[in-house]
This record gives sequence, structure tokens and C-alpha cells, in this order.
Amino acid sequence: MGSTSAKATNTSNLWSHLRNHHPGIYGTGQGKSESESQQGTMTPTQPTMHDMLEKQKKWPKSDNRSILMDKLITEMIFTDNQPFTLVSDVGFKRLMAAAEPRYALKNEKYYHTVKLYDVHHKVVEKIKALIQPENAGHSLSFTTDCWSGSTEPLMSLTCHFIDNEWTRKQVVLNTKAMHGSHSGEHIGETFLSMLDDWKISKDCVALVLRDIGANMVKGMRLAELPDFSCTAHSLQLVVNDGLSSQRAIIDVIAMLKRCATHFHHSILAKQRLRAIQKDLGLPEHNLVQAVPTRWNSTLQMLQRALEQKRALSIYAGEHGGFACPNSHQWDIVSNVVKTLIPKEEVTLEVSHNNSSASCIIPCLTVLKMLFQGEGPSTQDIRTLRQVMRESLVKRFSKLEETKIVVLACLLDPRYKNHVFSSDATLTKAKEWLKEDVTSQEEPAAAEEDISEEEQAAAEGTNEEDRRTTKRQWREQISCRANDRQA
Repeated sequence: MGSTSAKATNTSNLWSHLRNHHPGIYGTGQGKSESESQQGTMTPTQPTMHDMLEKQKKWPKSDNRSILMDKLITEMIFTDNQPFTLVSDVGFKRLMAAAEPRYALKNEKYYHTVKLYDVHHKVVEKIKALIQPENAGHSLSFTTDCWSGSTEPLMSLTCHFIDNEWTRKQVVLNTKAMHGSHSGEHIGETFLSMLDDWKISKDCVALVLRDIGANMVKGMRLAELPDFSCTAHSLQLVVNDGLSSQRAIIDVIAMLKRCATHFHHSILAKQRLRAIQKDLGLPEHNLVQAVPTRWNSTLQMLQRALEQKRALSIYAGEHGGFACPNSHQWDIVSNVVKTLIPKEEVTLEVSHNNSSASCIIPCLTVLKMLFQGEGPSTQDIRTLRQVMRESLVKRFSKLEETKIVVLACLLDPRYKNHVFSSDATLTKAKEWLKEDVTSQEEPAAAEEDISEEEQAAAEGTNEEDRRTTKRQWREQISCRANDRQA
């Protein structure tokens, strides 16, 4: 206490003084010091050499902690859609070394071969449990499509159902490579093989949603599965029919495509356009290029061109490189945009992941009403609107003859029968409902027809006789159900 030497500066003399002259205070102080030590508030003890070595020792592969880390890294790669080469990246290695030095990071081959199978097997078993009749019922719907991948053509299969808690679910079951011709026979066989992989019976298939390609239509017919055409795909063809029906519209779209191409292929052109946008106070957006397989990309290209109309006109006058639309052509672009915006809203509505078949008839009814109107926004594009209206009627002429779509609309409390074009559709829908209810009641009624005497007789027989009797019961039920239908 008061010593000038750091080595001698301690509390030993003070504790000795308290022990000799103030024993009460000394006892209280000692008790408090022991209590703080037990609570861990005092300086921790120095770790031993064994503890230091344990902190740097790598976990063996069989260690549960190492197995858990392998599983989490593999799941992260799947969940975030990362490449397996991520585990070989320098930054990821540094992160893992700082987060858990005891974990031995494996090479990408280990995660790609060993852990991939384990995680995939667990996911498959979980999905199989989800689509079992105990959870998903006996009615499953599917969406499927074929497309050309970067290396090989592919076919997808997605399952949609409502579980026993009345929650809508969808799971991607398969994306399978297709080898050979994309004929209807091959598509049908591939689709059925994907169902077999998941042990799904054809009797459980309520509907298959597909595009309107002739090979897809033929494939589902050969597979003898209930199918329906994709409404969004049909709407795209309706719009394509309209855009290609009028020469003035074809010319202005081609002109704006060349304009977008000019800026996409030149960094200098983009920089000059950006400077003009700043001077005019316009949004500094890039131009959009239309994609043939997505009609709404044409609408987005026209909308962006209208937004940058002044900047494009100034750029074309100062630098050239493309022909800018004149005043009359800009009016056509504006009218086309006003016509196509409702079509985009309908397309997004029917293609949303939460949409259902009940919204198809109401959406198309609204479109037909919009096509019938005339006004300033229809000038110079009347041919486009007429062709689109005729194409819409032609492509969906049998829509109200499709049972599943009509019943979905009728049973939806938002629409009911308010959007049907005629009373005949409502009458037909009621007949369909009665048939469905009757078909559900017949098996139960047939089972009740079996007399108690027959059941008692079955109980008194041996196991083989019981099987024979049950087989006879099933035959009787089938015969009585057929008699009632006749």
C-alpha cells in the first residue's frame, strides 16, 4: 500500500491488519471474496496446455459435431443454389477457420457425392410423406412443361394439393432429361415414368396443366390423364396474333427493337444516353429488349421507350445510329400500351402461384368487355383490337364446356354464376355437381346393402374363406354400383 515498487503493491498487509485488529470486518470481507469467486466474477484461471491443444485439435469425421457441420454446409448449398465449388473458395475457407477452427472442411467431391445422396434421400422421404393420401388425399394436380436446357432438353413435374389442415401446397417432384424426339408418345411415357418414380397412381391424378403444344396435348391424351391448357400461354398467343396483324405496329416495334439493340451493344451510347437523361431529369433507366417467348417483354419495351421518348429523340438527332419514331408512331405506341396493360394484369393474375381455375372465366369475361369498347385510345389500332378479340373468342370457345373450370368458378364464393355467358352453363354445372355427389354416395350405399347374415357367416369361417368372402363382397359392390349407373 503506498510502496513505489510495483512488485510490493499488494493487499497482503491490509488483510493482515484486518485479521489482527478487526476480526469482524476481516470475516465479512473473506466471505464476500469467496462468494464472488464462486460466481465467476474474479479473474479466470489460466487454461492448461491440454485445453489449449484441444481448442486447436480437428474433429474426426465420425464426430457428431463434424457430421452436423457437413449437413449444414450441404443444405446451405442447396437452399441458396450455390455451386459445390463454394467450399474451395478462399473466402469461405477463411470464414470457416475463424468460425470453428476444429472443423475440417472437406473437398467439393465429398459434398457432391457423399452428402448429396444423404440430403436428397431425406428430402425425398419427406416429400413422399407429404403426398401420401393420409395428408394430401386422393386428388393431386400437376403442372408440367418441356424446354431446351443449356445441355439437354428437360421435362418438369410439379405437384399441387391441399393437405389435411386445408393448406395449399406445391412441391417440385422431378426435372427429367428427355432423350430422343419430343413426340407425343415419348412425352406421355416420360410423364408416366415420373409418376411411377413417386409411386403415384393414375387414379390420384385430378388434372394435368400443360401448354397447348400439339405434342403435349397428344402426350397427355395417350397417357389417358385429365388435362387442361395453360391459360397464360393461350393469352400470349392471343396478344401475338394482335401485334402481328397490323403493319404499322410491326414497323414501330421493329424500330424500337433496333433502338434497344443499339444501346445494349455500345457502352459509349449508354453513357451518352445517361448524360441526356440527367440533363432532362428523366429516370436513368436502361432500355428493355423484347423477348419472343414473353409477350409482356414487348409491353415493357414499349413502356420504357415512352418513358425515355425525349431522351431518345435528342440522342437520335445528335448522334444517330437508329431511326427514332415520329409523332404519329409515338401515338400508336401509347395506344398499344393502353390496350396491353389490362392483358398483362390478367396474365399475371392467372399465372400467379396462388391462382386457381376459378379465376379463368371471370378474367376472360373482363377482357372481352374491354375489347368491345371504343375511344381515343383505340385510334390507329382498331385492327389489332379486332384480331385480338376474335382470337380470344376462338381460343377459348369451349371454355364453358370444360367441367373443372365451370365448377371451380361456380363453387368460388367470389364469382358463383355471375360471370357465365348463359343460363345453359349454370344448368350444365348443376348436373355435373349432382353426378359427382351421386358417384360419391354409391360406394357407401352399396357397402350398406351387405346383410348382417353375410358378415356373421364370414366371421365363422377360416382365414382363407374370409378372403374369398371379401372378394365376393367387392364384386357385389361393383355390380350394384354399375346397375345404379345404368
